[in-house]
Amino acid sequence: MSPAVHRALRRLPPDARGRTRVEVAEVPTPPLAPGDMLLAPLTAGICGTDWQILRGLRRDPSPVPGHEGVARVVEPGDSGLPAGRLVTVNPTHPDDPSFLLGHNLPGLWAERTRIPASAVRAGLVLPVPDGAGAPRAAALAEPLASVLYGLRIARHTTRPAALAVWGDGTVGRLAREAWQRELPGLRTLLVGHGADAVHPLDPGLPRALAGLPGPVAAVIATPRTGTRQALAALDRHVRGALLVDVHAGLPEGPVPLTAGPVDVAALRADNCGGGPWPPRVHRFDRPAGPLLLYGHRGVGGEHLRQAFDLLLAGGAPAGAGVLTHTVDLEGAADLVNSVLDADDRSAGGRRVLKAAIRIGGPT
Repeated sequence: MSPAVHRALRRLPPDARGRTRVEVAEVPTPPLAPGDMLLAPLTAGICGTDWQILRGLRRDPSPVPGHEGVARVVEPGDSGLPAGRLVTVNPTHPDDPSFLLGHNLPGLWAERTRIPASAVRAGLVLPVPDGAGAPRAAALAEPLASVLYGLRIARHTTRPAALAVWGDGTVGRLAREAWQRELPGLRTLLVGHGADAVHPLDPGLPRALAGLPGPVAAVIATPRTGTRQALAALDRHVRGALLVDVHAGLPEGPVPLTAGPVDVAALRADNCGGGPWPPRVHRFDRPAGPLLLYGHRGVGGEHLRQAFDLLLAGGAPAGAGVLTHTVDLEGAADLVNSVLDADDRSAGGRRVLKAAIRIGGPT
């Protein structure tokens, strides 16, 4: 294949419902400006946010998604890293909203990805240990790093006696595991659709929430369309002090809570990329007890490094059972299109939690 082109998993124009399909196509390899890096992705993850983009729930314009994964350096740019080095990319620039990998810039679902010099100078390309390109580590490091970021903010704020995780996908399950590891003996309630979770419509859920010992922490890890409902239910039923990590995105505008209307989407972005520190946590007084709300965008480099260390450590593996599918580029196209056609998160009769795409050579 000519070095001027490479293969990528490319989005097709949306249909009448605003949804799209993907195809494996040859696309031009981007020219590099001074200081830019060129990476050869080895393994990339398919994230819940990617599914939202593909379903038309977000307006991110990148033709090539993918913001989780591990790559090898092809052209080092101003990074100081040698060609061939194994790296990951922190996909969110803490100061420059024009860099959001796989959202407004072509991402890692490709054989080549350009990282602009501004992101290189910000230290967003990080060397990772040998073995980090293996599917589980490469696909789970970024979501686990985000969970660790939220946990760090919570531990700075309070020590909870119980945890409610609303959403039993990749982030929800990683959050439950990480919080239980950090806080042994923590009582945990998982809300979702799996066999080990309480269904959101279960008539016993309000009683279960009200019975949690306080202080109660909660991680909302739902799809974007479910965030408001999850927050309203937690606010309504949890008694005493309630600390909520609004991990999931949500539409702009006020959310009616017992403390009054709160623009949760606006305050969710107050913490970004590890800063500021101390973090911003917003307190609201409500009849049942204080409500502490926070969110976070992106992660810091230290969160990514910690996530890789956990995933590559011996013993009981972090994220066990969360990676459900590993495919190549062609298999990824089939998987994505199958899920979109089915209108749910299943393929071949099996629920898709986290999928990893093998793109390059040895990891």
